[in-house]
Amino acid sequence: MNRLLFFSPLFALAVTARAAEPASVSTVDEGVYDMDRPGELENPFTVPPGHAELINYVVAANASAREDAFGTGASAVFLDSNLRFGLADRWEGNVIVDTFLHSKPSDDDDPASSGGVGYATLQAKWNFLKSGSGDFAVGIAPFVRLPINRRIGQSSQAAIGVGLPFEVDLENGWELDGSSSVSRLPSDSTDRPAQWENQASLERALTTRLKAYLELQLQVGDGPPLWAAEFGLTCHLTRSLLVDVGASLGLGRNSQGRLVYTGLGWNF
Repeated sequence: MNRLLFFSPLFALAVTARAAEPASVSTVDEGVYDMDRPGELENPFTVPPGHAELINYVVAANASAREDAFGTGASAVFLDSNLRFGLADRWEGNVIVDTFLHSKPSDDDDPASSGGVGYATLQAKWNFLKSGSGDFAVGIAPFVRLPINRRIGQSSQAAIGVGLPFEVDLENGWELDGSSSVSRLPSDSTDRPAQWENQASLERALTTRLKAYLELQLQVGDGPPLWAAEFGLTCHLTRSLLVDVGASLGLGRNSQGRLVYTGLGWNF
């Protein structure tokens, strides 16, 4: 995804669905029932040891949203797959693969950009701070992003970084979550630029199964700051299945990215 956390985030206001099971099953307490959206680290909770969660998102994006893959006037559809697995109490590992299902590069004569695996991201997450009541939590997640197809990523160098996700239960069906991350990006020069991404999400439970979210994002790095807003709905079809449908829009002249997505999370 665009420079590791796909399509620049800073302050994101969002909403995710609670488990379809009785109120005793809580996303805040378990963490396994919340899933990060494409390229975004939002969930400070970890999958319990011996369990796993598979998340697949299909995303349609324009060129401004994926500058790492193609130029002006292009578009793409890609699959973001994230396997989360519990390593120990409050520890999990993530393997994220970014696969282009179809792309239309600005240069139609370049067939190498039509599809294939673009990136693989390896990430560890530690939920180092969690209240006894589960009302708030903070995590830390170092990661490395490896380019698989240089023609898609335009670089053979890895990107490295660390994120700090958080979540706060605001009571009465409201939640606040988000993250702040810093990464060092691949560069042709010896000076690797740093990128700072932040997002804050405000979530509202509409029913025991359905949530709505509004998210504000900001990315700061080379060039002017990039703002975006993201919004959508998440619904627990069953205790183990969560579906997410949403869109993201760039804000201002510097942020022209547009994308829509739908995702399905399955924990087991």
